Amino acid sequence: MVITMNMAIIGINGKMGRQLYYHYKDKFNIYGVDLYNFEGVLTYKHLKEITDKIDVVVDFSSTKAIEELKWALGKKILTLSGTTGYDDKTIDELSSLGGKYFYWTCNYAKGINLFSKLISIIKKEYELFDFIEIHASTKKDAPSGTAKMLAKRLGVSNDTIQSLRLHYAPPIHEIIFSSKNEQITLRHEVTNSNAFIEGFDEKLSWLMKELNLC
Repeated sequence: MVITMNMAIIGINGKMGRQLYYHYKDKFNIYGVDLYNFEGVLTYKHLKEITDKIDVVVDFSSTKAIEELKWALGKKILTLSGTTGYDDKTIDELSSLGGKYFYWTCNYAKGINLFSKLISIIKKEYELFDFIEIHASTKKDAPSGTAKMLAKRLGVSNDTIQSLRLHYAPPIHEIIFSSKNEQITLRHEVTNSNAFIEGFDEKLSWLMKELNLC
């Protein structure tokens, strides 16, 4: 099979960058964008250094890559980002620049999408809740980007989130809705990081079909 489509992964040396490379290396020609070379892949410091046509840009790096995203969107290249740390104003700016060519979420897991939808239903019936998020002690930010997104869905400030950082803990987001007589607990736990890849792959496939890229 001849691979004709090209994907550039910003932050290819990162944890998610590596996972995406191994998942897509047989489906796309992969180019890396990183400060350091990724073994076996042509790696560049900037997207504009790649001379071949890029069909898809993927970003799971840091907010320092903002200019790379703007460059890709200015060229009308389908760009998907999962980088946390961007504020709403920046996401709105990128969405305005990219339109249908830009997609961002802080969590691609399918379960989080369902979790978010359930929040919208249950919060109409229960005013009281406790919001807990747990991650491994290696996670730098607290609360997590996903927790902030869910808090926004709840219509509350980030101060309501109880963040715990525990050794080797999996990513967990839990909201307990309460009344005097009963409780409803919503809990999402990532048991395998492939959950993010699975959700990302579905979103990428859908976007490529919408843009007639496949």
